[in-house]
Amino acid sequence: MNLNQFEWASFRSTKAGIKLHTVYDPDADIPTYFEMTAAKINDRKAAHKLPIIPGATYVVDRAYNDYGWYYSLTQQGTRFVGRMKSNAIYEVIENRETTASHILEDQIIRLSSVKAQKDCPTDLRRVTIVREDDGKVLSFITNDLVRTAQEIADLYKSRWQIELFFKWIKQNLKIKRFLGQSENAVKIQVLSAMIVYLLLRLTQITTHCKLSLQQIARRVGLNLTSRCSLLELFTDPPEKNKVNLHHNQGSLELVYA
Repeated sequence: MNLNQFEWASFRSTKAGIKLHTVYDPDADIPTYFEMTAAKINDRKAAHKLPIIPGATYVVDRAYNDYGWYYSLTQQGTRFVGRMKSNAIYEVIENRETTASHILEDQIIRLSSVKAQKDCPTDLRRVTIVREDDGKVLSFITNDLVRTAQEIADLYKSRWQIELFFKWIKQNLKIKRFLGQSENAVKIQVLSAMIVYLLLRLTQITTHCKLSLQQIARRVGLNLTSRCSLLELFTDPPEKNKVNLHHNQGSLELVYA
């Protein structure tokens, strides 16, 4: 974003920007919460405002790595999976057996630096894998001691869905360029885009439509001036009753005979 036009969205010395801190449900394929901040705001600071649902599992990227927040999630009966810092200091309490060749380590650990011990005084788990497609080594940190190492890796892989979600709304919902320059104007435009996405997804679910979300968005765009409901727009017309049709035809033939 242009710094001269969006001075309130502090980011770098030559650029402005915003962040959408989003909680995304991969099963429902929808965002369940988001908060917009200036891009300069640290992700870890925004994490403390996210709504927490006990029993859920939160998968986060490396920017949200905060031991105090991790401990808070643990205390609330919530599980998390994140990327582990390369400079993390810890002691290994237990080495678990691994069977798959791409799973390098599965360990129960305890953070051992003075600050980390104070912020997160509980046992955690460290899972290290080598990504099969490019050979990159990834280390995850979690408080989930029950799932298998493969399930932990799969959970983190599923986090890619939120990247696809952001890519979709940028390509389809016109939020690369803003109509207003004030913070309130940008928030309204972003919020409108989120509402549109949810309505499109709701339409897809309730009408059992087989079209992709992009196809649904295009059809809605082409019918904005049409006086019809979304249900009518995406529900196939009832098939003709072939049995009755043949029956009627037979009756007509008898009459004219």
